[in-house]
Amino acid sequence: MAIQGPRVVDSQRLPRALSGGLSPLYTVVGAEPLLGFEACDRILAAARAAGYLEREVLTVEQGFDWSRLALAASTDSLFGDRRVLELRIPGGKPGVEGARALEALSQHLGDSTLVLISLPALENATTKTKWFASLTQAGTVVVAEPVTRERLPAWIQERLSAQGQQVSQESLLLLAERTEGNLLAAFQEVQKLALLHPVGAVPDQAVREAVMDVARFDIDDLAEALLAREPVRFERTLRGLQESAEALPLIVWSLAESLRGVVRAGAALAQGRPMPQALREAKVWGDRQGLVERNVKRIPLAVAQHALQQVALLDRAAKGMAGDTDPWDTLLELGLRLMQDSPASRVMIRS
Repeated sequence: MAIQGPRVVDSQRLPRALSGGLSPLYTVVGAEPLLGFEACDRILAAARAAGYLEREVLTVEQGFDWSRLALAASTDSLFGDRRVLELRIPGGKPGVEGARALEALSQHLGDSTLVLISLPALENATTKTKWFASLTQAGTVVVAEPVTRERLPAWIQERLSAQGQQVSQESLLLLAERTEGNLLAAFQEVQKLALLHPVGAVPDQAVREAVMDVARFDIDDLAEALLAREPVRFERTLRGLQESAEALPLIVWSLAESLRGVVRAGAALAQGRPMPQALREAKVWGDRQGLVERNVKRIPLAVAQHALQQVALLDRAAKGMAGDTDPWDTLLELGLRLMQDSPASRVMIRS
């Protein structure tokens, strides 16, 4: 989700933007729900401080009557106060009628009503629609992006500092590891430390006793760990998926797709294509491009092709067609060997 423009603000920079004055309209795009909720709270707090004392909330659900939005926007406060009109669109797509209503709203903003619209993560196609463009032009768009795995320790440290606590680097990494992929859980663990321990340094043992293993394992994370050559993360994620009873055939398919990207890009390079074109032909997009590019350079095409063949055999094992072979252990072995430096490292899976 790439939203750009002069009136687009990252949620982490929202406090500074609010200190410069309020916009008549805010559109909060919460790709990370927790940060989206916090952004809305900051805007509401700033509005209250500026004298917007009344608030009306509309939630777009199935069968929502969009005429209610126009009516609410045009209705003055009973006591002449400034007011906030909050519109929540959990599904992220207003439909044809809703699109027209949002376009009309953005063109008729009043001085006494501040409009706050909250949306979930949006597809790139949605950010290019006419109704979203009208919201962007009429006010401020606040984007609450997910906190990346690399950024998570610093994010936790910032939250601990805000409540007057400090932990060691070891404990900080432990908190990040245990809550990876679940920012709400990270937020709750930080709050728990504030409840259990006073301001100041929190001992490592106290952190270990307080923290819960609430990491949310994702199949895509496994493929990312494989391409990033992070064996510890690969094994931990794989075991987490196994313990949570994820479907092994789906996991194998995801890894196969990642390897196909390496194979296709490598084949295109071998035919003389430049790297950007090779990645496009391989249908590798976004953050995965850098990972695939590094692995195309590291893994010879023949080795990547062989690994893909082994994953195909592994798919048979995952479906119970490989005798007594434990497919989870075999998948772990395949991944670990593929991440080794030696191009000759291979795993042979007997069919």
